[in-house]
Amino acid sequence: MNRRQFLHIAAGSAAALARAPRAHAAFAQTQPLRKFAAPLRTLAQMAPAVRLSRTAPPGSTPVDYYEIALRPFTDQLHPDLPPTRLWGYGNRAGGAFKHLGGTIVADAGVAVRIRFFNELPNTHILPVDNTVPGLSAAAAAHVNRAAVHLHGGNVAWPSDGGPHAWFTPRNAATGSSFVRWLPDAAGNPTADFWYPNLQSARLLWFHDHALGNTRLNAYAGLASAYIIRDSIEQSLIADGAIPALEIPVIIQDKVFTSARTADTLSTAGDLWYPRTYDTEFFDLEPGGLPLPPYSLVPEFWGDTMLCNGTVFPFVEVQPRRYRLRILNACNTRFVRLKLVGAQGKVFPDSAEPDVGNAGPALQLIGNEAGFLDGGANPQGVLFSNDRRSRALVLAPAERADVIIDFSDTKPGTYWILHNDAPVPFPGGTPLGDFFPENRRLPTPPSPGYGPNTRTLLQFRVVPPTAADAPAPRNWSLPRMNRLAPLGVLDPPPGIPIRDLTLNEAVDEYGRLSQLLGAVGAGEHGRFGLPYDAAATETPRAGSIEVWRISNLSADAHPIHFHLVNVQVLARQRIHVHQFGVDHFTGTPAFRGRPEPPYPEEMGWKETVRMNPGEATTVIMKFDLPPNPVVPVNGVPTAVAPPASPRTGGHEYVWHCHILEHEEHEMMRPLVVQP
Repeated sequence: MNRRQFLHIAAGSAAALARAPRAHAAFAQTQPLRKFAAPLRTLAQMAPAVRLSRTAPPGSTPVDYYEIALRPFTDQLHPDLPPTRLWGYGNRAGGAFKHLGGTIVADAGVAVRIRFFNELPNTHILPVDNTVPGLSAAAAAHVNRAAVHLHGGNVAWPSDGGPHAWFTPRNAATGSSFVRWLPDAAGNPTADFWYPNLQSARLLWFHDHALGNTRLNAYAGLASAYIIRDSIEQSLIADGAIPALEIPVIIQDKVFTSARTADTLSTAGDLWYPRTYDTEFFDLEPGGLPLPPYSLVPEFWGDTMLCNGTVFPFVEVQPRRYRLRILNACNTRFVRLKLVGAQGKVFPDSAEPDVGNAGPALQLIGNEAGFLDGGANPQGVLFSNDRRSRALVLAPAERADVIIDFSDTKPGTYWILHNDAPVPFPGGTPLGDFFPENRRLPTPPSPGYGPNTRTLLQFRVVPPTAADAPAPRNWSLPRMNRLAPLGVLDPPPGIPIRDLTLNEAVDEYGRLSQLLGAVGAGEHGRFGLPYDAAATETPRAGSIEVWRISNLSADAHPIHFHLVNVQVLARQRIHVHQFGVDHFTGTPAFRGRPEPPYPEEMGWKETVRMNPGEATTVIMKFDLPPNPVVPVNGVPTAVAPPASPRTGGHEYVWHCHILEHEEHEMMRPLVVQP
């Protein structure tokens, strides 16, 4: 079985539905919860990290210092739910822990130094599967291992938080890539994390990346926002081009345990995650080893949407311009976003979308790597929100910097941030799409209540307290320093091209798995290679490369690159079934002409959606960050990171950011050589 049968991608067939006699089969169902019953949390309400000091010793790098703990706690995520047990980040010195807490706002050019304290218990709140590929006996023995990854950060490899850089409480046990490298004032090495912030303004995030537990730890709550500000952004705000009114929106999908689905792992109100590899949903190759009691699954999608850690929240806005900083922090679920009206002004109609009533446009001005290229899109990309326009798609880990103008909206109006992306994306099945009109669900939700995956956030327009000055007519976003000229679809001459693949296979248990491959480097899973196989992507520091990545699977995959940002050059259809004929020459069998990147990709990227049956070509430069300069015995000292004890170079990874894919094991080393 090399082609995905997951959920019977032809989901409209009667046969697919006939194989789902139980309510949502592998996935439990959250109890009905009122939509838009609680306000959206602000950053200040999400227990931001408290800066303990800012220092700039002469000759040394200016630095902000934080101490952040990883702890279990409970949080009220909906008024009708009991407090939910979570794991998350927060201030070690005290104060309440909140879901998605520990947020940081940093200044470009001022480094952030963080000492993370793992204070997690050795019993997980979710089902643990120790048969995850690559999981060592030592790692399997420590279910509270953690590895903190600053997603999108250009950081030295020991601070990147890769899968093998995990650590347990008091650092009593550590992974094979965990090193102490930053000196304290006396020169003793520490396990502090150093983020130089030599990047433009952007929304980053940090989340867990521990080998074998990434999907569980991030879902349990080990994720938070990290914002970098710079002078260019501040000038755009001061000029009125970008609104000063800013609303971060972190999107997640969850399932909550009800009294009906409570078991030995959870009680009502707790997070629920699949326990079994349910063959009603997932193909299982016969003849494999017996499945473990708790098995990882190929993909996970929730039935209940959260924004900023609150289930189905609302936010009040005035008839003014707002800036939304959106992050898709779901494990698997893509979102396809538009603003639409509500069906009425009285509950439950006020909680249900009127998809024929298009709301204000989404003006996209940036993505996960900062602003879009002002040379290509001077004022961003407009998603007009009518039925003919293309909606804004965000894969897991992608971000969107969006302006919404409510100026023409009367107070008392309701708008709903609406999602209609299928899961899996782009094929989809109705069994993962929760809304009242979906009659293919065994039990469709009632209007005004969850489970629901189509309504994320309600905007309530209230009377203004101030008026906006009109935005200047001729403002533009900054121009991008490109590795290839605007409009060029072919790789620049003389730049080496790596042909790589995205593949499907099965593991020794017969479970569907996903792999990355270097063309001609292996035969396992149609050129796919396990994560712990010897590194094949080993560029030199400072070098430029083109990667042409052919998706031989039936899913879209959000491919995330640690260390580097990439420029998307082109997309081109391929003959998937003919690929094997040409793979030894490294030449995909192309169909038609190359197509330019999407308008919203006209900027730097570090997470790129790669569509099935398509080769996506990206170009990147492997620049390592400068070494930090810190005081040692009063003397400013440049500190170089050591070589990785595992790989001998600067150890990073590239992987799919569908967390279940990454874990099983769609991830490969990216080892930058000195």
